[in-house]
Amino acid sequence: MKYLAIDIGGTNLKFGFVTQKGDLLQHWTVPIPLNYNSLIQKISEIYSSDKDILGVGVSSPGIYDSKSKKITGSSALEYLIGKSLKLDLSRSLNTKVAIENDGNCALLGEYWQGNCKNSRISAIYVIGSAVGGSIQINGDILRGVNNNAGELGYSLVDNKPAVEKYGSLGGKIGFNALLKQLSKQGYHFKNGKELLSQSQINETLEKLIINELKYLASSLITLQYIVDPEVILIGGGVSQNTYFMNLIGRALRDVQDLRPNHKISPVVLSAKYGNDANLLGATFNLIKMLGKKS
Repeated sequence: MKYLAIDIGGTNLKFGFVTQKGDLLQHWTVPIPLNYNSLIQKISEIYSSDKDILGVGVSSPGIYDSKSKKITGSSALEYLIGKSLKLDLSRSLNTKVAIENDGNCALLGEYWQGNCKNSRISAIYVIGSAVGGSIQINGDILRGVNNNAGELGYSLVDNKPAVEKYGSLGGKIGFNALLKQLSKQGYHFKNGKELLSQSQINETLEKLIINELKYLASSLITLQYIVDPEVILIGGGVSQNTYFMNLIGRALRDVQDLRPNHKISPVVLSAKYGNDANLLGATFNLIKMLGKKS
């Protein structure tokens, strides 16, 4: 017996099977359906292809509001906003469904089986085209009164109050923002992969990237003094790029060297499972839900 894990992204739909012990079995990626009804239909087709499924865990962009039972906030997939995804899937599949925000799933997956396993307090920055995040305490997601705790990409890190200018972390180091900023300086790249490849042979470009990553370093240090986590993870596909992780380390050291009064150095690691952490986290969230109802 196993669980079906679904990771809904803005471009792709990832799905796979996970055992009760947390072993990720086969998993696949297909293009995301073009509308909400097609998404429900596609997930129904996936579910019906196997008869030994104990339930379905879903990782979704946007915030799942347990009171309204709907996806709220902003989302990489606009047609999800305002929809009762959990209820609609439960009815269509006739099985137990648990749903959680994708950033939260990434952290839960790492807490269950990854690089912050069983940590008392940990956090994750999920870096992709934008920046997501999450904080957990003893295996429970820190949500806050508005379900927005841990939305680290929205933290303001580029601020000049005298001229009323404020900038978010996601607006500085999300790859969409990073590519746009570098293009203003004459560096034009199709994507982050091409950017990182070229920066390894271009010292000037590398220094520009490190300077932008200092905004992340500032956020890491601030977060350390707010919740004092044991470990802070960098998630998303880019977290598996050792060169990029080294750049983050260099940016963090540069900032800390200028702040000698900061005695605590954040422990920063890459997510063990990268983008696959969402599938594990969606399953862990499902298992927790089923356990509470048993």
